Amino acid sequence: MSPRCSVCGHPDIDDLNAQLVEGGRSLRGVARKYLLSEDALSRHRKNHLPAAVSRGAEEKAVEKGRDLLDRFRNAEEKLSHYEKIAVNLATKGARQGDDALVLKALSEARRSAVESRMRLWDLELRVGETRDIAERLAEIEKTIGGDAWVR
Repeated sequence: MSPRCSVCGHPDIDDLNAQLVEGGRSLRGVARKYLLSEDALSRHRKNHLPAAVSRGAEEKAVEKGRDLLDRFRNAEEKLSHYEKIAVNLATKGARQGDDALVLKALSEARRSAVESRMRLWDLELRVGETRDIAERLAEIEKTIGGDAWVR
């Protein structure tokens, strides 16, 4: 009889499996967080994780992507609003001959634009990660074979 997997019996197995599937954290980091050995996690990932992954994980990845997109759109709307305010202030300052107000407003508009582009870049990275997770799950399903992998 082979020894029982210490990872499968862990009280936080669902969160642990999710971290192994989603990536983003090293095996060492996951081991430290859950007080397990890297070797045990490696064996678990190789031997037991495919059976532990459900179709719901793919749906969660897609939902995570949608949530990120919604959050980005909200942030983008706020930044766009701030950019409009900054442009209006710059216009007002220019009309009044207030160079300090123009410079402050343009500086704020530039900062908002840079922040907006950074958020877009971050979102593109996260969407790519979500797509990679979905592709990995599809590969796992194909490797194990049809519906038999959900137990």
